Amino acid sequence: MAQHFLKSAGLRDFALADVAFMSEDACFEKFIELRWKNRNQAVCPHCGVVDRHYYRKTRRQWRCKDCDGYFSITTRTPFQDHKICFKLILIGIMEYVSSPNGISLHALSAKMNVQVKTAQAFIGKLREVMWASRPQVQLKGVVQIDGGHFGGRPRHGRVRKNSNAAITAHVEAKLQKKKARPGRSFANARRFQKRRVVMVLRELHPDLKIGATTTIVAISKSENETDAIQLARTYIKPGSLVMTDENPAYNQLSCWYDHRTVQHAVEFSTVDGVNDNQAESYFSRLRRHVKGVSHRIEPKYMADIAVEMAWREDMRRKTHGQKLDLLLSAAFSHGLSKWWRGYWQGLKRQDELLWAATRNSIT
Repeated sequence: MAQHFLKSAGLRDFALADVAFMSEDACFEKFIELRWKNRNQAVCPHCGVVDRHYYRKTRRQWRCKDCDGYFSITTRTPFQDHKICFKLILIGIMEYVSSPNGISLHALSAKMNVQVKTAQAFIGKLREVMWASRPQVQLKGVVQIDGGHFGGRPRHGRVRKNSNAAITAHVEAKLQKKKARPGRSFANARRFQKRRVVMVLRELHPDLKIGATTTIVAISKSENETDAIQLARTYIKPGSLVMTDENPAYNQLSCWYDHRTVQHAVEFSTVDGVNDNQAESYFSRLRRHVKGVSHRIEPKYMADIAVEMAWREDMRRKTHGQKLDLLLSAAFSHGLSKWWRGYWQGLKRQDELLWAATRNSIT
């Protein structure tokens, strides 16, 4: 029996140890190779001319032969005007792509030897790139849909709920046939307002051993019928087989799709194999990030983290070198950062990225 891909040597085609032994010039050449796929010719980001432009070695800049403009390898990318060297940037990205459940800001700050604010902007820019390059295709074949509640996690009170006094009161209330519903504290009520639902759609590979291949996520305030139907009609090809749980928000999907459900109150999978295990697999990764890495998730940046975990799910069978190539290729074609360029100077994104607010720009 062949060993798992994550245990194979093929996964480590480019590792953090390789970056550690690279010089600053070698890291700079690596960026050139990843952006232009050619070390002899460069693309002017101002006019788009491909040529062997004049190179200023001392400043690592080029001067365009056509428009006479100056540019560098990071011009018009999220890394423009960077203050850290190319080797640290490459170390940070390798730490980021090789972490299966993400990496915390403080951990990345320690590994890159930079301030936590620098690490936060660094990760924020990478998540912005993932958001801009997220899949915008129609899923087909077998698609699983589900919603998971995240954020607004209540704190435990001073008194344990399973104490002897609490158990005695619960038994006495049942004997007296009184439904005692504990009140919600003011602090936990405010936390409950931060609760959101992450809606996930996953297309399954024909080979069930491979699992899901494409993941699309959206943030909603509730698992409601309106958002569920609009998400499905936007991202799922009509006539596909859609699997969901028994939530009534998905009842109307049978009008456009072959809709099958599994009752989670009874079973995790039906005899015919109807389940939403791949959607639950995504939620498992997202919960491990929230509980073990970030320890919290706020509504304003929940979509960024959700898209990151979707990217990690889709890239789980890619090597570290392939992940680096795909992420930097998307970053080089993204342009300047809209949300994190000047973040610590007050230029912040104002609103959270809810599906109700973003669907009009997609449909």
